[in-house]
Amino acid sequence: MKNFVTFIVLVVAVLIGTKIIVDKRNQGTTKCDKTSPDNDCTARSSTTDKKECAPIPEKMTNGEITCTDSNMEGSTCKFQCTKHNFHLHPSSSSESTCLPSGKWSNLIPCCVEPCPPHLLMDMAILVHRNNYDDFVTINAVAADLLPQLKIGQGGLHYARMYFSGKIHEPRILFEDSVKMTSEEVLHKVTHELNFNNTEDGRVNIGAALRYVKDNVFGVEGDRPDIPNVLFVSTDSNSDDDVAAPAKALRDAGVLINAVFYESEGIVPNDQMLLDITGNQRLITKRAKNHPISYYQKLNENFFKYSCYATCQNYV
Repeated sequence: MKNFVTFIVLVVAVLIGTKIIVDKRNQGTTKCDKTSPDNDCTARSSTTDKKECAPIPEKMTNGEITCTDSNMEGSTCKFQCTKHNFHLHPSSSSESTCLPSGKWSNLIPCCVEPCPPHLLMDMAILVHRNNYDDFVTINAVAADLLPQLKIGQGGLHYARMYFSGKIHEPRILFEDSVKMTSEEVLHKVTHELNFNNTEDGRVNIGAALRYVKDNVFGVEGDRPDIPNVLFVSTDSNSDDDVAAPAKALRDAGVLINAVFYESEGIVPNDQMLLDITGNQRLITKRAKNHPISYYQKLNENFFKYSCYATCQNYV
């Protein structure tokens, strides 16, 4: 009899222990009937807040956007162009989903005419070269690039200047390029914009930046609703301060890229390049004596970046 009682006690203990374990396992997972006043779902269930991605624009110029749940995690947005001959760029971004990481799965596109040739941008280029052979090569780059672009309404407004101690004449400004055909612009770049350094041998990138701010951006031919982009291409470090004029341009909304072409005996000043661009990602340093195939590759990369920048300033 004593053994039987002991057995019953053990069975009851096991059953009670099992119930406790099951109840603990079920805590927070029991399904609630939220319509019943007897159920306290708040206490017995947990929810995870959804993350948010960067806000999606409410409107899309020349197109439309439809999203399943705004910019919340799991939302999928679809993009399409509604104006004739306008296409999504990037073309791979017809839809994008807000991921648990808080980032969109694809870049948010825009609607543009085919790019190239329609590169909707106000672009200025500042060029300095100590070496004449490099000057000839950079003209070859222009000869390859410019015929692929539409210059004028619906396309590129283009400015190009060579400098050393000061900006050289002649030069092309936005107001000039919009009155010329692409062929005329190319001829001026390759035949009239001459290689010429000032006698004092100075390279004043800061002065060149101030010239661009006062005479290129914000004046005739510069469109207020189109991205402003400046490329500073040099093979020398600056003899004057670049930080203040570069910041003034960036504060005015100009995206500045710096390309440093290494030359014999000149080590690029990394801080100077960062002062110009304000962003390490916008600095490119190239070793001396690249073959022309390199410049062709540079042109390809230029279009990948620049065609997207026709939609927005992209960094």
